[in-house]
Amino acid sequence: MRSKNKSMLALAVTYLGIWAFSLIVFWCFISGSDAMGYALLFLIVLLPVTTFVTSFRIGKQNYGGKWKWSFAIAFGIMYMLADYMTFSMANMLTVHRVNFPALGMIPAGAVISFVGMGLGVGIRYMASKRKNSTLI
Repeated sequence: MRSKNKSMLALAVTYLGIWAFSLIVFWCFISGSDAMGYALLFLIVLLPVTTFVTSFRIGKQNYGGKWKWSFAIAFGIMYMLADYMTFSMANMLTVHRVNFPALGMIPAGAVISFVGMGLGVGIRYMASKRKNSTLI
């Protein structure tokens, strides 16, 4: 059981590391002319793929048991925060006005997570069925 906890911790640290890396890249290495490339690379490709793969592993390894589905909401919130802490924050600093987070991004991140987790659970289920069936 300890190995499973270490594996889950490593998965969480990897996801959070990639998420934090995306923020660091935005604030330290991106200029105004690079914003579109950043959005495409990080918000459209890297973070959704990382969310999908992490959720797939959570579903396949059954991390969190029956509570694993609540991770999808957390992934949705993290996806929304990635946008809020980059583009929205830059806009707030420029116009000196507080913007509210785009809460519509939470379902987008959660759907990506639900799909990945669902595929992981499905593969785990099919593998257990195959293992339990006997060949004649």
